[in-house]
Amino acid sequence: MSLLTARLADLAGGALLDTARVTEVSRLSPEFVRVELSADAFRKAVWVPGAKLQLRPQRGTLRMRTYTPVGWDIGRGVTELVAFTHGDGPAAEWFRRVEVGDDCAIFGPRRSIDLRDATGPVVFVGDESSVALACALRAVTEDVSHVFEADDPAGLAEVLAGLGIAGQVAVVSKAADRAELLRQARDAAGSGPCSLVVTGDAATVHAVRRASRGGRGCPGRSRGRPIGLRAASASTNAS
Repeated sequence: MSLLTARLADLAGGALLDTARVTEVSRLSPEFVRVELSADAFRKAVWVPGAKLQLRPQRGTLRMRTYTPVGWDIGRGVTELVAFTHGDGPAAEWFRRVEVGDDCAIFGPRRSIDLRDATGPVVFVGDESSVALACALRAVTEDVSHVFEADDPAGLAEVLAGLGIAGQVAVVSKAADRAELLRQARDAAGSGPCSLVVTGDAATVHAVRRASRGGRGCPGRSRGRPIGLRAASASTNAS
């Protein structure tokens, strides 16, 4: 990218984006970090659980990464992000190096998945990139059974417990057939109606929804959409 292009991107960013300051950083594990952001713009924002916030991890470009805030405090003008620092992209590097006092350019919040439509009981199915959405769901209901797939199930379970997601939680190893994931989802659903929130790997979303339509999964309303692994839209994934 030329210096002129980078300069123009920064000028445009200054006009279009707000500035937020990092006020707290918590390293939850080698791959997960929780970051609190503060901005005057957050005091005037309209946030609903499941909305997305876009962050520019690198100056000289207008490329944004999308995250799901886990909560929003209008009075204090702060929000929290939980990022899964997977890969070597600029967002992953930003979250690995971020410190209190750092500034970042942000845009939003904007509507994405509206979790207010998820009426209990709720079965939540996701992976490492879905952790923030699971946290945001707590603003709507506590009547949630969680089923996660992960490359490191024990590590993810520890992160979830540290975030207060415990109790009705199953974390299984990722597998191509997703048989254990679907079994856990069926067990979580039981025999009554429920709402189904499913995000993460697109193939997993498809498998769970297909099982639901075929009567082999959660028999209820399905909320969510496929979220790609390089995405951060309605997710936690930093790349």
